[in-house]
This record gives sequence, C-alpha cells and structure tokens, in this order.
Amino acid sequence: MPSFGLALACLLLSACSSPLVQPGPQTVDGLRLSTPIAWSDLGRGGQRLWTRDGMLLNALRIYTDIEPGEHVFRARLRGKKDEGARFRAGLSEIEISELIVEGLRGSGLSNVEALNLRPSTLNSRHGFRAELRFDSASGLHYRGLLLAEGADGSLSFLMYTAPAEFYFERDRASVEAIFDSLAR
Repeated sequence: MPSFGLALACLLLSACSSPLVQPGPQTVDGLRLSTPIAWSDLGRGGQRLWTRDGMLLNALRIYTDIEPGEHVFRARLRGKKDEGARFRAGLSEIEISELIVEGLRGSGLSNVEALNLRPSTLNSRHGFRAELRFDSASGLHYRGLLLAEGADGSLSFLMYTAPAEFYFERDRASVEAIFDSLAR
C-alpha cells in the first residue's frame, strides 16, 4: 500500500507543474515569436506569464487583444480608482506607455517610470519599445523591458520585469531576442 500512496503523491505533484515553453519558434495567442531559452508558462490565453525562476525573480508577461475599456492588465476594474489604467483606442505610444505605468502604480509599485521610448514593430504592427524602472512594496529595485502596439484598436504588449541586481541583466539578451523575433 505505501507504493500506491507514493504513486498518488507523485501524480498529484505532477498535476501542479506548469507547462514548459521550449526554446525555438512558438505561437502564443496569435503572436509568432522565438525564444532562445525555456520558460514555465503560468498564464492563460490572452494573459500569459512566463518565468524561469519564479514570477518575483523574472516574469515575461504577454497580453494580447486588450479591448477598449478593459484594464491594461485585465484586472477587475475597481471604479474610478482604475480609470487611468483602462485602455482606449487611438492612444499614442507615449499615452500607452503611461497607461502601463499607471497600471503598475495601481498594483502597489512605486517610483515607476518608462524610459528610452523608441519605435518598434510587434507582429507587423507599428508600436514601440521602452525600458521600465520601479520599486516593489518591499523596496526591491526592478527593471523591465516593454514592447507594445495599439495600432489596430486593441492593445497587445510584452513586458519583462526582474530585480535590477542580477536577474534583469542575466536574461535581458534573451528577452530582447524574443522582442526582435516579433519585429517583422
């Protein structure tokens, strides 16, 4: 009987694991990209969360087709408090970056800023890239990379965040390679 209990425990633990995204070409919610490294996928359609070491150490969030009126991170809207984080069609690149910054602030982060905004392409649509900086509620400094587009009336973006001290630079080149694979 102990072997049955062990087998059952192993089966239950394996059900808790997240799917592994293998290196190479991927199609993620309509976005064709290529990743040079493996990730765990903790998300669902339209709102993916890829991580290598846990979401507090590195997180690549992939949001697709956020419609006008939706919260930028698809969070439940809490009335006027979230008004600044609602997507609206026709926003400029600067306005979209500020929308994402406001969404990050609303999630409890401080000293949030978007820097080095520059033109880019995401899935054949005109968009932009930016760098992010912010502090967690516990004071840990984070950096991030952002690739976004809202040219088709909906918002799609990829946002990589990691502690500035080590993890950000460790995976930066891999994330930039993913962003480059979407710039066609």
